[in-house]
Amino acid sequence: MMLKGLAALSRAYLLEALRSKTALFWNLVFPLFFLFGFAIIFGGSDPQRVSFLIPGLLTITMISASFFGVSMTMVMQRETGVYRRFRVTPVSAVTIVLAHAVTAMINMVLSIALQLAAAKVFFKITVAGSWLDLSVAVVLAGFAFIPLGLMIGSVARDSKTAPAITNVLFFPMMFLSGAAVPFFMLPEWLQTIAKFLPATYVVEVLQGIMVRGESLASLVPPAVILLLSGIMAFLVNGLLFRWESTEPIRKERLGLAVAILTLVYIGAFWGVPQLKIAAPPKFEIADGAKSGKPLLLTDCSYIDEDGRLVPGAQLLIRNGRIERIVRRGETIDTSDVEIHHLDGGIVIPGLIDSHVHLGGSGGGSASMQEFSKERVVHDLQTYLGVGVTAFVSLTDDLADLQSLREAVRNGEMRAPRPFFSGPAITAPGGHPAARFEMVPGLAERLTRQVTTAAEAEIAVRELAENHVDLIKLVLEEGDAAFQKLPRLSETALRAAIRTAHALGLKAVVHVQTDAHARLAVDAGADGLEHVPSGLSEATIALMAERGVTLTPTLAVFDGLQKIASGISIADTLVQRWVLPEILHSLNAPTSWISMARQSPVFVKTMQQRFQDAVARTRAAFRQGVRIIAGSDAGNAGTFHGIGLIHELELYARAADIPLRDVFLAATRFPADRLGRPDLGRIAEGAVADLVVLAANPLATVSAYRQVKWMYFQGKRFTPATLLSQSPGSWKPSMGF
Repeated sequence: MMLKGLAALSRAYLLEALRSKTALFWNLVFPLFFLFGFAIIFGGSDPQRVSFLIPGLLTITMISASFFGVSMTMVMQRETGVYRRFRVTPVSAVTIVLAHAVTAMINMVLSIALQLAAAKVFFKITVAGSWLDLSVAVVLAGFAFIPLGLMIGSVARDSKTAPAITNVLFFPMMFLSGAAVPFFMLPEWLQTIAKFLPATYVVEVLQGIMVRGESLASLVPPAVILLLSGIMAFLVNGLLFRWESTEPIRKERLGLAVAILTLVYIGAFWGVPQLKIAAPPKFEIADGAKSGKPLLLTDCSYIDEDGRLVPGAQLLIRNGRIERIVRRGETIDTSDVEIHHLDGGIVIPGLIDSHVHLGGSGGGSASMQEFSKERVVHDLQTYLGVGVTAFVSLTDDLADLQSLREAVRNGEMRAPRPFFSGPAITAPGGHPAARFEMVPGLAERLTRQVTTAAEAEIAVRELAENHVDLIKLVLEEGDAAFQKLPRLSETALRAAIRTAHALGLKAVVHVQTDAHARLAVDAGADGLEHVPSGLSEATIALMAERGVTLTPTLAVFDGLQKIASGISIADTLVQRWVLPEILHSLNAPTSWISMARQSPVFVKTMQQRFQDAVARTRAAFRQGVRIIAGSDAGNAGTFHGIGLIHELELYARAADIPLRDVFLAATRFPADRLGRPDLGRIAEGAVADLVVLAANPLATVSAYRQVKWMYFQGKRFTPATLLSQSPGSWKPSMGF
């Protein structure tokens, strides 16, 4: 008889909920708004990050459905006299309580199923563990929460006091359990308090299954706590149920109920081992180099070393290198291979920024944050986040770059592969030494200032002994209108280049004018850094004839002319990756750029310099000069990582360079200059530093802004995860 009554009453409650537009909105529609909001704002629509957020969102759904949905329904039915009518029928209090519980469980399961389906379809989430275990865990969590909502519904005096009681319980559970705020971010004392809350154990169980891939059987302690909580709460509900609003609340029974549940959670506090949600998440996915299995990238196309799209291929990676390219129509044994489906992504080699200054922030030198060690580490993650897996540092601290190279090589630091020249060779008091004089000892660390051929040779040999990747020399005289500077002598220049070549190193020259460029090419330079002002057709022809490369650094010219003109440079990539302090410093009254923009001459000079650089780059490309992409990141308005993406966009949109050549300028060409045929290309035997794009960069240059994943050092990363996990212990010695 009781079962028939329970079935009939549950069916009636369920029909009532399904017919109510308000109930449907709060039960099914509103949780989806919540899901999409959290996934986009806090998850960045990244599958791994959203997968990490889902357990907390489902927990919030369960708490709100139990505390608000169940309790308010009970209070309203008591106030409207529904229970009074039931009281004169054979329907018992237990039947009513169970009917509410059954209805709440069905509504909750439907809501959670809908959220999981939406997250799977729209955000491509993955469940690391068993879906069956997840289903059982959801029911178990509902079993723990629903009777707590029934208790609130029984003891709440009326519809005015019920929300107050609910909020007192709801918000601590939401914010302290790891549901709304990641548990590992809470102070230790709050984590201790959270062990007394049932929601904490729900997050522990759901995250264990969905994120860590654990089975429910391995999550016995928190699962038992939820089971005991539900059983005890259901038992005491019979003591608390009231038929009438005027019926007094029996304080002794309420005290007994609270005491019983308190004992359960005291037992949980002492009996449950360390919660795993207290550890920061690890989003990266190891490839075969770490798991011992080869890794197969499938459902993708790739761009080969000649800049051609190869559709429908698979890439087999072993020990961090591309072992085999499986082309369309070919087969491969996948019995002992880890497979990553790339959802139709376009795979390219990791990009190389061939001209950066890691010590510079891109700001206006008006904030202490710009000179902090943490800023440098942050910028290293930005490089990877936008698909730059290697850079060439010119004029940075030698010891710092050496230690970074070693840390990256040993897998102790997550950062792009650093290549570097170490200190630049220049004249005493010349560029850039003159800029560093404000900091005692800085010019000596970042430059080698030479006068004679003998001094130049000694400087090159010293750098070669420190295993630099190339030699950088400087030909610049400054600006007569601002500051005239000494320039490296021709004899010292020729001696340095000659010595570099004898030691197997290439020499690149920072040039300011066409005359400087002509001298550098005649002296045997391998490449010119920056487009010199007024670069002539004759010099361009000589560069093409002798195979001298050009690194235009259009991004720095564009950045300077924009900030000088007051044009915003804060596009979506900048807003996502650049520290706010850096952006603020560009407009700070104390920044050098703010003061310089007050001069109409400076503004006009920067605008003309950019236009000239674009025109000369276009001319050089058309005459056959090989273009190598470098951003000059670290200078005002040119940000690390993002600067290279902007450089490539300027090649395509301003200098009219075909997209195939834009691609090669940031991949194979710089790798060849570094003497690394295993970088900058997708080929068998090449290092598997790879970037997966959502669009084809041979069709649109904006594709470089659409990074889905990158493969680096045996791991797969998503951009959204890079700033949320420790990259390693390396920090530069310079900085505050």
